[in-house]
Amino acid sequence: MIKSAYLQMMIIRGLSFLFSVKASLCYLILIFFFVATPCHTGLAAFGESKCTIYFYNPESNIDNYASLKTKFDLYLKKTGPYQFQPFSDRNTFENKTRGQHNCVFILSSWYYKELRDFTSLKPVLIGTLDGNSIQKKALIAKKNIDSLSMLKGSSIASSGSKEYTVKFLQSMLKGDDKNILESLQILNVPKDIDALISVGFGLVQAALTTEYSIEMLADINNGLYKNLSVLAVNEKSLLPVVAIPSEYGKGTTELLEIIKNMEKTPEGKNNLQMFGIDGWKMLDESDWELLR
Repeated sequence: MIKSAYLQMMIIRGLSFLFSVKASLCYLILIFFFVATPCHTGLAAFGESKCTIYFYNPESNIDNYASLKTKFDLYLKKTGPYQFQPFSDRNTFENKTRGQHNCVFILSSWYYKELRDFTSLKPVLIGTLDGNSIQKKALIAKKNIDSLSMLKGSSIASSGSKEYTVKFLQSMLKGDDKNILESLQILNVPKDIDALISVGFGLVQAALTTEYSIEMLADINNGLYKNLSVLAVNEKSLLPVVAIPSEYGKGTTELLEIIKNMEKTPEGKNNLQMFGIDGWKMLDESDWELLR
């Protein structure tokens, strides 16, 4: 067992590279540049007249903000004076978007529920994947770990932010098992599937992932899949939410229509995949129940 968190992360990222083939020196330089500028410096680089999509999703570790922004800006540029602004930090996001009206928000449904009592944002669309807008998070471990109590002092891989992961584990752990939370070490990985691979290769003892990713692993590496067991599953939650301010203008209405129609073009579909979805739908009563 590798005890060093740093070594674990390096190996996990190496495995992620082998499975996704997306790491490169140029990519790393772009990440550094982007983190040092637009993602954290707010709106100074943008014209005031542009209508903006603001994005924040602590449930997913977007590891290439530069690519995400570039692809969306190019896509939006073809349709009008619109731009895409992602954020990796909650406080920066909240400080820079407070009071904005000429905009649309794409948010984690979990994060929207954190905000709902303190904001006037109204959800209008829910992300879908294979026609389904609902997901379930699961805590996965090797088969030799058959109870939550056995995770005490363990490392857990997660693609979500540390804040999100800790709060989610709090909701999963019951009774005396809650006492193990402080002993857990959270290791951040790019995607849910990477978290599962980390467990499969013994780099961590458990992973917080989704049922969809578990099914994906069964398809791409059934040997790893068969050596894993489910320790806990949470209640249903929704995929990302598109929300708009209570007061908004024509630009927001037009931008919302563009977002609705993204799945109708190959380029739009490709951009949606960066959110882990393939389309949007209007909220129905069951969706509203999950957001309350």
